Amino acid sequence: MLRVVHRLFRPTITRSSFAGQYIRLEIISGKNLRVPSQRIPAGIYVSTNVDSQRRWKSAIKVLSSEESVMWGNTVTISPCGSPGFSIEIRASYEADRMLGNGEIIGKLKMSWDELLDHGDEPFDLSFPSVRGVHPSLTLKVAVVHACDNQNGALSDSLVDCEIARETDTGHARFAQYVTRNRVSHLNHAMRHFQLVLDQCPASHPDHATALTNLAWARLIGYINNDLQDIDATTSLFRDALALRPQRHPDHYLSLYNLTEALNWRHDKKHTAADIREAAQLYHELLPLCPEGTYLRSIAAGGNGVDYVIRGCSKLPKDTSDEGIHLRRVVLELCPLGHQLRPRALNKLGQAVEARFLKCGSIDDIDEAIQFYREANFMCPEGHAAYLNNLAYSLVLRFDHQGEPNDLDEAISLHEEALRLRPVGHKSRHSSLDNLGGALIARFHKRGDIDDITRAISLFREALTLRPPGHPRRDTMLNNLALALKTSYDKSDVSEDLNEAIDLYRESLRLTRHDHPDRPAILFNLSSVLCSRFTQAQENEDVEEAITLCQESMAALSSLDPDRFFSYMRLRVA
Repeated sequence: MLRVVHRLFRPTITRSSFAGQYIRLEIISGKNLRVPSQRIPAGIYVSTNVDSQRRWKSAIKVLSSEESVMWGNTVTISPCGSPGFSIEIRASYEADRMLGNGEIIGKLKMSWDELLDHGDEPFDLSFPSVRGVHPSLTLKVAVVHACDNQNGALSDSLVDCEIARETDTGHARFAQYVTRNRVSHLNHAMRHFQLVLDQCPASHPDHATALTNLAWARLIGYINNDLQDIDATTSLFRDALALRPQRHPDHYLSLYNLTEALNWRHDKKHTAADIREAAQLYHELLPLCPEGTYLRSIAAGGNGVDYVIRGCSKLPKDTSDEGIHLRRVVLELCPLGHQLRPRALNKLGQAVEARFLKCGSIDDIDEAIQFYREANFMCPEGHAAYLNNLAYSLVLRFDHQGEPNDLDEAISLHEEALRLRPVGHKSRHSSLDNLGGALIARFHKRGDIDDITRAISLFREALTLRPPGHPRRDTMLNNLALALKTSYDKSDVSEDLNEAIDLYRESLRLTRHDHPDRPAILFNLSSVLCSRFTQAQENEDVEEAITLCQESMAALSSLDPDRFFSYMRLRVA
């Protein structure tokens, strides 16, 4: 039995059948759209070229975080008089007025038969590899008998003039420099970009674009250690931003460009002013970058805003209004769920807490506690440093207002921090010291002997972790001596007093004569010697106490408030 196969034939274009026929090409989407120079584009577009008189350009679309673009643009092409056409994917660095045609991502030449070979279904057209991936376009093609798509009409829309050609050549040479790492290509790119800038004075509408192109080439040269001058590059970006104020279509890109220069200058020169300015710029930039865009994924990533947040966290504590404002800006750069938000909260808490210690405003310590609480809430497994900071701020508020619940909570937090620093932990001595100090504060409030007994035990363990030669041993000696003197005042056990004297003596031996804490140690030792004289009536104790008080007064300026206490101790002695 004979089987009849029915085939669906598509129209075939031959040179004899060109007349009256058109090809409708739909640019649906693109993926793997990596820019050879790695520069952030304002958008991506597709261009077709049948001949010098029949060129077409799609809409410029923003690149997604997945390096893809959706177009949905259609062009109707007359193949008459040409064996085929070329198609290009290009990156535009201007969302507004373009200077030149941008940077080529991919380019292919095709015959009409190759194009029509895919039938009426969408197909993928793959381009040569760029940075390890093959850019591709999803297209759809059909033969039509009339040019019925006005939106897709061909036009000579690609810029062709001297400064455009120089700019395109500069982009091409710059891409070669990035991909091949040859300084000669960088020099050629900068020469072309400089020629364009020379032809685009300050009044020229493309002046900002020309500044930016030259600045980008210089910046990458600086990053690769092929150029040394970052200051001039930063100035170029700053001048471009000044020409693109808010509401300018390219304002956000100029913001990003300047942050990149500031970040790299900070990375190599550690200039605090740069990281501060970058934080302010990112605060303006991120709201202008929609979620899902490529720029957003870069700006919000580890080398973008995260670098700035980490850099700001290393800045010294600043209690000025400007310093605290910067900390608030950094916190706003860390939305809920951001991995660096706890650190930003902690740094802001430390700044307003320091201002409280300086100015005494209860609003500051209340706010610091609020920030510390949120930081700890975001660390459910516990973070000893954040716990200690919250506990310390609660003790400060207790000292200011006397609310016992603050002190009880502080002790609980210090206990939790100590559990996170078991025996062998490098910072255990710090948590032992913090908890002991809070217990002494509660003992003074309530007089519970268990608190002072436990504090002494904690200080003893901490002292063993600061053996002779430890730079902070003197502090621990003082704390243990203070706890023993406090215990003696409550229980009148002479052994506690004698040990406190020995500890103060050792601390005094470890303290330099010009150390700011030395007068306080002299005063404390004098005080415990006076207490022992009262108990044992040994003249040597009171004579030494007088000598120590005199030395303490001599070490203090006439306006130092601690001088009064030394004077009163001397009178008592």
